[in-house]
Amino acid sequence: MSKGILYINAWTEGQTDNYWLDLETFIILHVSQFTESPKLQLKLNILSDKPQWSNLVVSFSNITYELIKDPSDITQICRWPLLVINNQVVSGLCSVARQVCRLSTKDSVRKLLGFREACLVACAESSIWTRFCEVDIIRAINQVLKGECVQDGAFLVPHEIVNFENHLSQPVRIHNIYKLARNKKNEQRLNSSTPREQLMINHDFAEGPYVTLADLILYPCLKLFKTYCDSACIPLKFPLTLAWLQRLDFPNIGYNCPNNTIVVGSTIYPEINNVSLYNADPKRTEPVNHTTQNKIEAALNLVDQIKPCITNTGLLYGFDTAFDWSMVPLKASPHCGTLPANRAQRKCEQLESLAKATLAVVKNKSYKIVDFCSGSGHLGILIACLLPKCHIILVENKERSLARARETIGNLNLVNVTIVQSNLDYFRGSFDLGLALHACGVATDLVLKMCIENKADFVCCPCCYGGIKQCHKVSYPRSEQYKSLFIVKHLYFNLAHAADQTHDLKNVKTRQGYFCMDVIDTDRRLYAMECGYTVHLGKLQPETCTNKNNLLVGICNERP
Repeated sequence: MSKGILYINAWTEGQTDNYWLDLETFIILHVSQFTESPKLQLKLNILSDKPQWSNLVVSFSNITYELIKDPSDITQICRWPLLVINNQVVSGLCSVARQVCRLSTKDSVRKLLGFREACLVACAESSIWTRFCEVDIIRAINQVLKGECVQDGAFLVPHEIVNFENHLSQPVRIHNIYKLARNKKNEQRLNSSTPREQLMINHDFAEGPYVTLADLILYPCLKLFKTYCDSACIPLKFPLTLAWLQRLDFPNIGYNCPNNTIVVGSTIYPEINNVSLYNADPKRTEPVNHTTQNKIEAALNLVDQIKPCITNTGLLYGFDTAFDWSMVPLKASPHCGTLPANRAQRKCEQLESLAKATLAVVKNKSYKIVDFCSGSGHLGILIACLLPKCHIILVENKERSLARARETIGNLNLVNVTIVQSNLDYFRGSFDLGLALHACGVATDLVLKMCIENKADFVCCPCCYGGIKQCHKVSYPRSEQYKSLFIVKHLYFNLAHAADQTHDLKNVKTRQGYFCMDVIDTDRRLYAMECGYTVHLGKLQPETCTNKNNLLVGICNERP
């Protein structure tokens, strides 16, 4: 693997090697120093003013680094800390930490990535475990360091700390657990019918009996928590977590926490279900709330009030735009990959529809175009071939998908494509047009939100309507008109679930499912219109190329 450059922000008081860092940067620095990779170069950008997030002072006297004054454009695409490898940008705590480990020449470091190097490979949106390591524990420790957990003289223990203690008490869940148990007990008859709790495989470390990258990331967080509590004389009732800290022998980076002058009269521990962090989503403990036909019809009765607004022309935006697959390099066609012939044909039809819409929007302008949730880059690479004057950015979190994209880009010798391995949350770049082909659930609305914030045009084909949910970035319904209509929000989500019932033409619910798709996408269309867009809601052509065939095309009215 080529060399990587790790970019971090810091702040310092005068001429000194002591720098103020945020918690995420501190963790990434801890990971990079542990790996000791000769292929990794560290660059510091010194901020002019001390930001609010700075809460750790770290000595860099024994750390090799280079100061930078003017970060390059590519480093402005995503949130820092950020890693650049061969024109590929990597952002996000877990993604950066994984790539730093992969840059190491030590086998012991690569083993931290676990079986098939799958440790923390899933994004925080889909993995509760990744979310805990990348989001939840960071938020909790920041609250502790800032003194936000002390109220009326009492220390409120963050529930994330209790969650981790509970996690360590749960049965281990790893791919080869029965093989380990057979070897440990010298009992070859053990099989998958034996309950995991009877296997006697302990949670010595975060993911089981072996140290992984998760331990390397969580260690600085829990170490900071213990240091804070010790200095404030706060009792700790977490024997498994304390034993875990003692078991790990990671070298510490010299740091200073904010002075703790608090006086704690009592400690309050939250009451939390004792479950593994692999399935600790509180929604899983809620009673099942099925979307029945009665609930769908109740929601549809509401929709009758605004039925004239729910219009889908069925036309493809830019349908008359010239497009010829014979003019596209073969390596940019799905037929050149490993897809079965019939699936590759449907993929071509989907790509052609979005390509025509994109060409109609861009015309002859030199746009910066972002292909969000790009997967292997089928759409973005096709657009890069069709619009050589435009710069295309592929944004995707899955490493394997981007590896295939990188190979295709190399085979085509494309110079107008940049790869970004990042969740949508970490992308910070400016752009002129956002694309998304089958961005699942809430991802479509995150893409639309980012496009609107950038006053960028958009071409989006939504997917997985039943997957939409309230999150820290977006809430539902989206438009003001729908908000006033769906006072009872679960009726809106019932329609979203019904929108996924587009099984086939013979299914009795398919027609209803397509109407519900139009209901949800009309909400998105109205929201964008409220934000100053002209929006077209139509269909991919032919409509049979996919069950999720709606296409939203938005043109920002404020663009020059």
